[in-house]
Amino acid sequence: MKNQEKQVKPATGAVHGDVYVETIERTKRGTVNIQESSQIRLFFIQKGSCSFYSAKQFDVRFDSGQVILVPPHHKCVIDVKSSIQILIIHLTVDLNFCNNFPLESLAEKNGAALSPVICLKTNKMISDCLKHLKQCISNGINSAEFFQMKQKELLYYFGEFYSKDELYVFFSPILTGDIAFSKMVYRICENVHTVTGIAKEMNYSLSGFKKRFHRIFGISAYKWLCDEKSKRLFHEITCSRQTFTQLSYDFGFSSPAHMNNFCRRMFGDTPGALRARQMLK
Repeated sequence: MKNQEKQVKPATGAVHGDVYVETIERTKRGTVNIQESSQIRLFFIQKGSCSFYSAKQFDVRFDSGQVILVPPHHKCVIDVKSSIQILIIHLTVDLNFCNNFPLESLAEKNGAALSPVICLKTNKMISDCLKHLKQCISNGINSAEFFQMKQKELLYYFGEFYSKDELYVFFSPILTGDIAFSKMVYRICENVHTVTGIAKEMNYSLSGFKKRFHRIFGISAYKWLCDEKSKRLFHEITCSRQTFTQLSYDFGFSSPAHMNNFCRRMFGDTPGALRARQMLK
């Protein structure tokens, strides 16, 4: 994929300068590189179609009227097929659909079949909410209080108009019994690559951290960290031009050879072969 310069317009809170809303507008084919954020983000495809590459989803096509969820601290690449408009909402509020319907309650719903494609079709109420949001921004409304109010409105519509099965599938990438704990884990694991290191950063004993992690995430901390590391590494190998030496350092490998062995075990091939194969697409 050839890199094209992205066009992203952020809307920030007037008080703290936090980013709440971004828009992407492209009028021709190309790629847009989206950097990581500390927040959960919702990507609303408002016009056109694109393919999406991230650690959670790879080469998945999305069309106008769909919304995609990107977990905290995940980069992504958007391959634009035609002219496109995307509205990105950064979720900074507590993740409750209403007072009696917290996001964590979905973690108890284990019967829904998970889909590899994490998206929903937006309805008229959500589309109208986004239209009003854009109108207010264009008229100079730019306060943290306003953006947080609109986030709560959107989450209310999600809880009102989608079934629990749909919500469970859509929010599954970030769904645990303790969102605050999981967001901290996501943040720390970007720079700390061992279970022992994460436990220390979060001021837990190793045994206490492992027990709480397993209770909240449903798998061992070591397996989860290995899975997350492999997904992010695969994304960086195939969607960036970062040198393999630098990637081996960034991901905590002792050497590029160690990273090579990891890729052979996890992906069945070397980093060079994985990148070359993607460039041929």
